[in-house]
Amino acid sequence: MAPDSALRRRAVLASGLGALTATSGCVSELRSIAGREASEQLSLSISTLPASEDPYSVRIANRLATNLTRVGVDTSVSPMESSELFQNVLINLDFDIYVARYPAQGAPDELRSLLYSSYGEEAGWQNPFGFSDLEMDDILDQQRHLSGTDRAELVREIQREVVKKQPFTVVAFPDRIAGVRTDRYRGWPNGGIRRPTDYLPLVHTGETDRLHLLIRDPRVTENRNPIAVEYRDSGIVTGLLYEPLARTIDGEAIPWLAREVEWSDGDRLTATVTLRETPWHDGETVTANDVAFTYDFLADTSLGNSETAVPTPWRRGRLSLVESVRAKNDEEVHITFTASEIEPARRALEVPVLPEHIWRERSDTVDIAGIDIAGQTTEALVWTNESPVGSGPVQFSDASVDSYLTLDAFPQHFLHDGDATGIPERFADGVPFSRLRITVVPSDDAAVELLESNDADATVSGVTASVVPRIGRNDDIDLTVGRSETFHHVGYNCRRAPLSNPRFRRTVARLLDRGHIVRDAFEGYASPSETPLGEPWQPTELEWSGTASLPFLGEDGKLDVPAAREAFRDAGYQYDDSDRLVRRGAA
Repeated sequence: MAPDSALRRRAVLASGLGALTATSGCVSELRSIAGREASEQLSLSISTLPASEDPYSVRIANRLATNLTRVGVDTSVSPMESSELFQNVLINLDFDIYVARYPAQGAPDELRSLLYSSYGEEAGWQNPFGFSDLEMDDILDQQRHLSGTDRAELVREIQREVVKKQPFTVVAFPDRIAGVRTDRYRGWPNGGIRRPTDYLPLVHTGETDRLHLLIRDPRVTENRNPIAVEYRDSGIVTGLLYEPLARTIDGEAIPWLAREVEWSDGDRLTATVTLRETPWHDGETVTANDVAFTYDFLADTSLGNSETAVPTPWRRGRLSLVESVRAKNDEEVHITFTASEIEPARRALEVPVLPEHIWRERSDTVDIAGIDIAGQTTEALVWTNESPVGSGPVQFSDASVDSYLTLDAFPQHFLHDGDATGIPERFADGVPFSRLRITVVPSDDAAVELLESNDADATVSGVTASVVPRIGRNDDIDLTVGRSETFHHVGYNCRRAPLSNPRFRRTVARLLDRGHIVRDAFEGYASPSETPLGEPWQPTELEWSGTASLPFLGEDGKLDVPAAREAFRDAGYQYDDSDRLVRRGAA
């Protein structure tokens, strides 16, 4: 298996190498703003989530739209449900600008997935912007072959380039805010549950061992496919159903489904992985063949039956770290990596391992109305997976769309069965409940009401700042806050003019006052930022100090319209007699 080779082959077939001619622009459509009538006003649509799903994103979108309109751009905001938004942005690549939260995990190699040129026409969080820059590609590759301070400095340089060229504009890192009760369970992490392992250290203290959580996002009640990108972000739920070979805990890679990982750095970096003895939820045994199948399958979900590879759109960048996977016997897997350093390569061990006997039959190509993944898709990518079969510590029980999901503890899981070799003690006993009920609530106020009435234990997807005072006034509910690794951002479709022009994007970025947005839209529960990664990867000069390196064209959230118009003129754009921004000039 050679995922990068498949991607290069696909990119060549799709674009005739045309996308690789730019060195500081973006993958460009044939249609160009220069070919429009001089009197035609620039028009842009901003896609985002509705206030009921993400009030922060829609507030950012509305502020940006207002300021674009004031500088002469015909701008509209289009709120849509999350599955529709991410289908348009991540799969169909059909948008001008979007505002959303990126489900970051704080790993620098994520930037390669976000920005690598050859991913520009793929689905998923792989370069949804269509950004193309060969110099950036080089340093994105180089950081995979470095470690320690050398790698950190190169990642800082990548972030400098992101700020300079603005394929996307980072706005802020929101705080994770959760309401929790401690009369049945204690040990809640700061900010509440945000990763699958956060369930494991909880301590049961009540009369019942059933855990009831509240969630705003209903997608998991409809679809439980771990690689359906428009339905997945953090894996808070599906990560309990499917196990990876390793998990990152406190910055360290901990063998998980793997009992042991032995690294060797001869001619190529390799790892020999020994699996724990554990079953799938249907009783079949997890084997090394399942692991090898998973990596082959996720690199090409058609298993070679399509003219070009159809890779998974979810966690695609992790797979590009792998050159080949071979089962040595039922318990051992040999993995060869494209990276030459363990630090970046270990991320490849965190993809969900899938049962071959379930997923192999999902490799047929299909045509689905409204979905176009680079011209092809497979059943695996659109399957709802209503009754998932994984190897995690919980198994599926039942669900009702837009209402609830119920998961039961899986007694045969290796943690429940006493095999916790190498796993930190606080995780060693598995899940501390017999049943997990996740109920969809229509609003944060509704979630707080259920907590107040003792009908639930905690919120799982976080709540907004608007209900913080209400939680704080209730003695039965604890407020817990923690900084998230995810960030709200503005994404630009660099395939389309005028967004294909980095000067235009840089000027648009200057229409956002991050400090004011955090104070007003986030009510102070966020940290402004220009960069997608914080310490230790952030350049010192880009640390937030009250203003941005691309400063807001105004003061205290109020746009200086004449200055903003002049900035667009300096970027090479012109205005008509009605002060409408109409076309790019010759500058």
